[in-house]
Amino acid sequence: ACMVTHNQGLLFENEQFQARATIIRGDFGDEGAAFLNWRKGKCFATYTFGVRFEYQGAVKVDGRVIGQSKGVVWLRDIGNFDDDETDATRPLDVTGTWQHPPQGQQAGQTPLRDPEPYEVQLKEAVIELAPAPVRARIRQLRQALDALAADGDKSLPKAADVVAAMLEESGEAGAIAAATEEARIQADAAAKAEEYVEGLRRKHRHERHVAALEDATLVTVSLSYCDLRPADMIELVEALKKNEVATSLDLNANTHVDDAALQPLLLALANGAMPALEVLNLQGTGASVISRNMCKGLAMMRKGLDVRFDA
Repeated sequence: ACMVTHNQGLLFENEQFQARATIIRGDFGDEGAAFLNWRKGKCFATYTFGVRFEYQGAVKVDGRVIGQSKGVVWLRDIGNFDDDETDATRPLDVTGTWQHPPQGQQAGQTPLRDPEPYEVQLKEAVIELAPAPVRARIRQLRQALDALAADGDKSLPKAADVVAAMLEESGEAGAIAAATEEARIQADAAAKAEEYVEGLRRKHRHERHVAALEDATLVTVSLSYCDLRPADMIELVEALKKNEVATSLDLNANTHVDDAALQPLLLALANGAMPALEVLNLQGTGASVISRNMCKGLAMMRKGLDVRFDA
């Protein structure tokens, strides 16, 4: 827990990147265990486990945040027989969020979305810059377990407190603390920049998007390549409910429109919205097996409706 709470989990920060650990939990499955054992009047720890932490960070250009991304890091097979050399070479398995299937989709199934360039850049930065601080914390965690075992017959402090104390003694805490306020400022600036960019995007929406919102007499509603986002869908669905003549709705190549964004539209169609609709094109969207399954039910209710997905 101290890896997240200590100095807000900051992993690294430089002119190009900033990243921190947001969630850490032990990988206690069938292969993980931890015990305090007594032998000949002495207490010692035996354990084997893994650690999974989720990272969140930003990519910067000239001091301005151009994109934010998340991912997951796994460290496996941490054991009481490890030594400093093992810690120094411990491998990290790093994956970006785009490499994880959405909820309800099995691993290995397609389609998984293509990453944005800044997401790949941040993942590569985590692979390069995160191992050193993470390995250091794992080494301190092992030392904390040994310290707890050595004091096993006393009132024990929390492991998080022990590791935090070690961070303070190593001098790392001071260095990270000096960057924490700057990290907070950067995070606030990133949020404001994201809000500003979203405002500009909505202000300069494609003319076909505006037409779909304002004209309930469109027979062909073509919204392909309109850069639709999940935040656009509620307003769009409410407008489309008023259109009783449209026979075609094309959402092709709006990659940010995922299952959650499509759900209000599919529910509205199931309840009778757009009664003349014959073709719904969802090719090139973020629709996964979840939306496909919903459309199977929709097809039973709207037998004349042709829903098209990527092959």
